[in-house]
Amino acid sequence: MNETLDNTTVTSQTGEAWLVLYQRGKPPHTVVLDGELTIGRHIDQPAVAGHLAIHDDPAVSRLHAVLTRRAPGWCVQAANSTNGLFVNGTRLAAGAVHLLANADEIRLGERTALAFHSLGGGGDRSLTQTAGGIPDLTPAERRVLLCLCSPVLDGDAFTPPATVATIASMLYVTDSAVKQQLVRLYLKFGVDDGPDRRVRLANDALTRGAVRRADLQSFRASP
Repeated sequence: MNETLDNTTVTSQTGEAWLVLYQRGKPPHTVVLDGELTIGRHIDQPAVAGHLAIHDDPAVSRLHAVLTRRAPGWCVQAANSTNGLFVNGTRLAAGAVHLLANADEIRLGERTALAFHSLGGGGDRSLTQTAGGIPDLTPAERRVLLCLCSPVLDGDAFTPPATVATIASMLYVTDSAVKQQLVRLYLKFGVDDGPDRRVRLANDALTRGAVRRADLQSFRASP
């Protein structure tokens, strides 16, 4: 099986794990993982097997990250990059290795995000230290939170969260009902008053792992 991503081809015999690349203004692209994969900025050189060249993001270093298959599962290692490597919102120290689990999100540069997927699930969540725990949510609060973060699925991981009116339309409720649930969510996630409060709530929910891309896909697919 061959999967092509920005002129870089990675060959896999099993297709058991893959990455999906998200960049502003571009459709998602998929690359199947097989053996070690380095990730770094495109530097006008011919494509090299086992290297994922990132175009149009100058904040990505020449060598930004390395993915390898180890005994426990697929791992990502942070290189000594200028702008850092983030897994589920947590920055990895240079040289640090993180055991990936299905639906983990990897961010690098200014406009580049990768979603890791694995048929086996895998990964040990205890290895990831996030900004805070995931609060207990009522079904209504969770539905509002999923609607808020749902624009992430529209091909751009950096798109703004849904508006109050959009959430109300999606859930067939009033704007007032949505605002009440948002107030409760602000309290539970500790989002202070100020500008871009919905943006900060959505970012915090994604960072903590309270909402993942797989959750959003299931939510959107549900009747």
